[in-house]
Amino acid sequence: MTASLQDKILALNDQLTESERRLAAVTLECIGNLAAYSATELAQKAGVSKATAGRFFRRLGYENFNEVRALVRDEADRGSPLYELAGVQAPTENQTPLARHLANDLQNLAQTFDRLNPADVERAVALFADTKRVFIAGFRNGRVLAQYAWALLTQLRPGVTLVPGAGLNLAEDLADLGAGDVLLVMDFRRRVTLLWPMVAHANRVGAKVVILTDPSATDLPARSDVVLRCVNHGAAVFDSYVAAVSLINHLCTNLALVLGDTARERLEEIESLHDHYGDLHR
Repeated sequence: MTASLQDKILALNDQLTESERRLAAVTLECIGNLAAYSATELAQKAGVSKATAGRFFRRLGYENFNEVRALVRDEADRGSPLYELAGVQAPTENQTPLARHLANDLQNLAQTFDRLNPADVERAVALFADTKRVFIAGFRNGRVLAQYAWALLTQLRPGVTLVPGAGLNLAEDLADLGAGDVLLVMDFRRRVTLLWPMVAHANRVGAKVVILTDPSATDLPARSDVVLRCVNHGAAVFDSYVAAVSLINHLCTNLALVLGDTARERLEEIESLHDHYGDLHR
């Protein structure tokens, strides 16, 4: 049900009022724990009226918020094999800080991979395999994820560019982006406004957009070809990016399998250069 709710919100995003957009963002942010909220609490969290919340959920096709809560509870009662396989339990206040941190990250991983559509993952890998060039964009915490994705992808295939580059020349870095290229975007809160014109530019020139983002994003996913959402709830002060790192690793591992001999030959060439330079301890 949660995936369907996400799809409905994204489909209506351009038609929502400003107050409805705030409520949509809060709903997506809380989607993994939506049954714990009442309509009033959700409305207060978004800074909108209860009447606005009622209209919002009716626009999504539900009789009221209670129907949404019931569907969420029903889904939770069925449970997920991923949760059982990982022995995932929700973090509790009586745990030690270390145990609570671990439980939180395990829950983020299980929720992320439980909700991912395998077809979306396969399509992202296919785009990375078939395109001539991959541009990877990220700012703030998303920059760390972008650098990790670049470090793995560039070992498997040529034509991988991290933007902005060291000179922060964003316009020059994206001047060559065109039809048939792929723009991989890391869009995590707090969101950097520069990502919007970058995605708009990709849309305009016919490049494909793959976005890794958190559950609360609405604007950029609606303008992307593949959307991969990573739950990033933090156990305390900071958001967690464990699920995003794991997904990037999975995407690149599968890309290596798809590319086969091409990736293997590139990896062998890289290893021979390490031998030549003597830059790594053996």
